[in-house]
Order: sequence, then structure tokens, then C-alpha cells
Amino acid sequence: MTTLLRVTPLAAVLAASFYAGTAPAELPPFAGFGERVASAPLKLPAALPARLLSVPILTYHLVGAIRAEAPPITRALTVPPPAFRREMEWISRHGFHAITQEMLFAALELGNSLPPKPVLITFDDGYRDVLWNAAPVLAHLHMPATDYVITERISGRDPSFLTWPELTDLQRLGVEIGSHTVNHVALPYVDPRTALAQLVDSRGALERHLGHPAQWFAYPEGAVDRAVVRLVREAGYVLAVTTRPGALQSARDPFELRRYEVLRTTTIAGLAALLRSPGPTWNSDDSSS
Repeated sequence: MTTLLRVTPLAAVLAASFYAGTAPAELPPFAGFGERVASAPLKLPAALPARLLSVPILTYHLVGAIRAEAPPITRALTVPPPAFRREMEWISRHGFHAITQEMLFAALELGNSLPPKPVLITFDDGYRDVLWNAAPVLAHLHMPATDYVITERISGRDPSFLTWPELTDLQRLGVEIGSHTVNHVALPYVDPRTALAQLVDSRGALERHLGHPAQWFAYPEGAVDRAVVRLVREAGYVLAVTTRPGALQSARDPFELRRYEVLRTTTIAGLAALLRSPGPTWNSDDSSS
């Protein structure tokens, strides 16, 4: 599968206007920034290589205002837009290079090279504020990212989640789209047939609406065991992320990639510590559910 980022002057101007806080009341049509051109789906090697790479993966959820009436977990997971902007600027200014999912796949499984100090930026759930508050900052800095979405909530009743047209706009700003299941189901706690349906149906919905392969996955609640890993591979994904902390990624475990969660309280100093630390030593027997 080939992925290209088409950057146009108009797209850069639009991103800059959002970044400066001068966005219009309605989102204008984007001019191809981050538009994805895909061919055949990716395939894992028959024999997964013994390769370890240090690639920190950051997890965000909401990027927006802190609402006093929101549950404590929601407040903890919400990073204010100015803080997010400062964090991304710090990453860019300190020589880190945001990479795409395909770049990580090619490096892990095929031995391709990565830029110095690679980092993968991700969002979970498919909240609408990622489009308005996070993607323009990333586009301005030319930093790709990934949003793992709960497909049933896209164009659903809850306006805090994205619509399908907005998901397309998000892609055009350079944010790749992955699956977070249909209903945010913790897969180890349902029967295998239900778990497989969650994986296959969410991937199918993404591919129908977006028009290209969707092979990136994030486990709801970070819940995963060996049986679920087999189902994720059977469903056609090639990379999947957990909630286990650490930056050391194993090519032999492409469905158990580690991530660092970024919270409202993380701060620049905390982010710097995460990015400069390899985290816990990778262990092939490590599992969680």
C-alpha cells in the first residue's frame, strides 16, 4: 500500500488560519493536505523479523475546553488546545519527527529506515474536537497523526463525535484513520464470534466510507490477550496499539505496540520525560486484559 501526503499552498494557508485561531464558522473544503492515495492492502511477512525499534507512540483523547460538569475521567483525558499546541511545538522544535503508520510498519517489518527521533501521534475514540483543535496545529507543523475511531459513533446521535464527512476532512489534514471497534467493546470479555465481528465490521465501515484500506487498530480499554491478537490478525489489520507504556516496539509483536498516554496533567516536562525514556523493557510474555 502506498500513502502520499499531497501538500498544497491553499491547504497550508487553511491550516495556518486555524492555527492562528481565525477559523471560519464552517469548515471549508480542504485542498488535499494529507490526502491518502492507497493501492493494495499491506501484508505482514510470513516470518515476523526479530527487530526492536525505539518509537514512542503518544495517546490523546480529547483536545478541548475542560468542562466542570464532565466526569473526572473526561476532565483527566482532555488536553486544552493551548497545551496541545505547546506540546506539538515542543516536539517539532526538539528534533522529533512525527511518522505515519505505514512508515512504522515498513521500519518494523521490512527494515526501512526512519527519520531521527521518530514519534507516532495518536488519538482514541473519534472525538470531533480533534478535527477543530488538534488537526490544524498538526497540519501547520506538517506532523501526521492517527485517529482510532469507534465506527458506530461516527455520524451518530452524540455530536461530540465526528461525522463521516468530517472524518474525510480530518484525513485531508494529514490524520490517518484506524479502528477502535464498532461499539468500544473490550474484546477479551466477549465471545470470539462477537469480537471478530467488531473487528471486521469496523474495518469494513471505514473502508467503505473512506475508499482505502484501513489496517490500524487500537484495543478498547487496552484490553488484549493472545486469543484477541489472533483475531485482530485474522481481521486483516497489520498494526495494533495497546495501553502498555513504553517506546520499544517489537516486529514480532505488531499487534501489541506500546503507547504513552498524555493527560491534562502531563505538562511539557512530563512529555519530554516520556519521549526521552525507553520505558519498561519489552517482554514477549507480557500480556494484559
